Amino acid sequence: MKKTVFLSLLMLWLLIFTCIAHATPNDVKKGADLVLLTEEYPPVTFMKDGKVSGFVTDIVREMISRQGIKDNIRLMPWDEAYNKALNTPNVVLFSAERTQKREKLFQWVGPVGKNSAIFYIKKGSGIKVNNLEDARRLASIATTTNWFTEQYLKNKGFTNLISSPLPATNVKQLIDGTVQASVFTDITIPEIVKNSGFSMNDLEPAFILSNTYFYIAMSLGTPVEVVKKWQSILDDMKKDGTFEKIYRSYIPNADLKDLLEMTR
Repeated sequence: MKKTVFLSLLMLWLLIFTCIAHATPNDVKKGADLVLLTEEYPPVTFMKDGKVSGFVTDIVREMISRQGIKDNIRLMPWDEAYNKALNTPNVVLFSAERTQKREKLFQWVGPVGKNSAIFYIKKGSGIKVNNLEDARRLASIATTTNWFTEQYLKNKGFTNLISSPLPATNVKQLIDGTVQASVFTDITIPEIVKNSGFSMNDLEPAFILSNTYFYIAMSLGTPVEVVKKWQSILDDMKKDGTFEKIYRSYIPNADLKDLLEMTR
């Protein structure tokens, strides 16, 4: 009798242990507890009529819809969102350039877009800046806190950077002469300048700093199975035409050949 009870308890314990060892909470498996964060970065991500919009926002929204995940996308300053993703598990951050500095700080899904980072000066300022060495000699350069461009310049030893949490601040500093140059991306600068109350005619490009792809970054504490699922869904969207349809609804003439071919 005692032996039977012992064996029964042993089998029950083994069953419970196996379930604990191999089971992940259902909401984690599905990614339902993920926190989705982005920034004001039009036309990639931005707030419109009280709702977070943008072509990558819509891509992410389609990805979570296909998984039955609730739409809880939140928009906040980049530096705040970046640090949450850096230090908190189960955070999805978009969009983020996949740089060497960031490679091991996040898990990556993508790419979901591409752009060029360009140095800009105020039109008519007479400032000559054709390369990084010229830029290094400037009195001041406006950057956005923890943007990949700021991280890149810091890594290159730049000490003349004036950091602000919002790119719109950089535009205003450039126009009013507080700084001599700033760095923006080609696909976002028109909307940022417009929303700041200025015109692209107020600025002129100086030189291209880099050409990069941007991704969806997932915090290191996010289950690998969730990351793989997201990548698989993105790949499916590129194959079934959904990715291209969303992208072109914002940038009709975008060259997407390489993006559509880049799947895992």
